[in-house]
Amino acid sequence: MNRIIGNSSRLMQELNRRMKQELSLSLAKYEVLIAIDRAENGEITMSNLSRELLVSNANMTGMTSRLQVDGLVSKRSLPTDRRIYSVALTEEGKSRLEVAAEKHGVWIRELMACVDSDEVSFMNTFLDKMDRQAEYFSEAK
Repeated sequence: MNRIIGNSSRLMQELNRRMKQELSLSLAKYEVLIAIDRAENGEITMSNLSRELLVSNANMTGMTSRLQVDGLVSKRSLPTDRRIYSVALTEEGKSRLEVAAEKHGVWIRELMACVDSDEVSFMNTFLDKMDRQAEYFSEAK
């Protein structure tokens, strides 16, 4: 199990390196942009975004503030409750995400080229089991 985690970590580090070097975008920022893009109507509250990406509200506030400075997202308080903020992609954010998603897909295929379709199927089954186990333990708290 340690080898799986270690090798996955190394592949993620390589993917993060490529994202930063070629797109000036960390993998963490990319994941935030993806989550916002997938949200209903392209907008999501900060607390829902934190929950979806399994990070603290404080961490997400810092991340979205940096993305806002980069011109990739906009924030606004909800008219119904000014304490709640939502975040959406700007046009620049949508454009950068489109390029990043294309590159990300190419790099994933390249990094995983050594894995055949049967192995991918096995890994998906394995990861589904891991997801269920993680969900079980998070609900047990």
